[in-house]
Amino acid sequence: MKKICLFMWFTCCMYTAVLAKQSDSRLPDTTWVYKQVDGKELQMFVFLPDDYYRLKKEFPVMVFFHGGSWVEGEASWQFPDCAYWSRRGMIAISVDYRLKERDHVEVPLECLKDAKSAIRFVRKNAVMLKADTQKIVVGGDSAGGQLAAALATIMAKETNDSSDDLSISCRPDAVILTNPYFKCVSYLSPPGYIVGGLPPFITFLGDDDVAITVDEMKAFSSALKKAGNYAELYIGKGGKHGFCNGRDSSNPYFYWSAELEDNFLVKQGILTGPSLVKIPAGVVALTRSQYDVY
Repeated sequence: MKKICLFMWFTCCMYTAVLAKQSDSRLPDTTWVYKQVDGKELQMFVFLPDDYYRLKKEFPVMVFFHGGSWVEGEASWQFPDCAYWSRRGMIAISVDYRLKERDHVEVPLECLKDAKSAIRFVRKNAVMLKADTQKIVVGGDSAGGQLAAALATIMAKETNDSSDDLSISCRPDAVILTNPYFKCVSYLSPPGYIVGGLPPFITFLGDDDVAITVDEMKAFSSALKKAGNYAELYIGKGGKHGFCNGRDSSNPYFYWSAELEDNFLVKQGILTGPSLVKIPAGVVALTRSQYDVY
């Protein structure tokens, strides 16, 4: 377990160093403090839709959790995703949660507590934040995928922060996962908690991911469907761990996954209208032969 986590951390760090070009250099419009713990403020980095202040309406919400093996990582890794979804009319958020190395906490338990606190913060303050509490989507990459999936599946009391109001639901209305990493202590691994009545899932994995096998994700998606839940699974051929990341403006998997995610949210009634995904000049879009669907 330790060797795998160290490999994932090293891979994420190398990936950050290599992907220097930004697909969208926009910075957050604001930050919200969603929690104070151990004398530290935990923040959400928020991207607002263009008409947020002008329109008197509630907006759907997209909440992202970054990867990094629960050891390291930065909320900024999900900024390109947030920039897209805010253009699509959503309040888009990337969450800073506690990490093992930086905050010296037990992971992923304390990370999951923070994730639940973040969703409860949005719901508790929905009127002030202009958030539609029936349209809260969570997304996560790698270790962040464990957090996103756990929000939908794991309701055990010990996974809640003692300061949270448990009458407020932390369960999202839809889940987006990119190469989710479920190899953690069993009581925090989402595949062990699949039942009926879960939110719809869409999951992406590269078939060249050394940390996660295609069979694992096929089993996860199949179990969701068998329990009566809605699930889509896409396997990108040649994709490695972190292959959907948007920090590289020339990464075709980013635009491919964003388009499919957009379609998924339209099907679920969370968004309406056509997607706004535009592939930059010089980037070749994936063809149907370059990915499998389950």
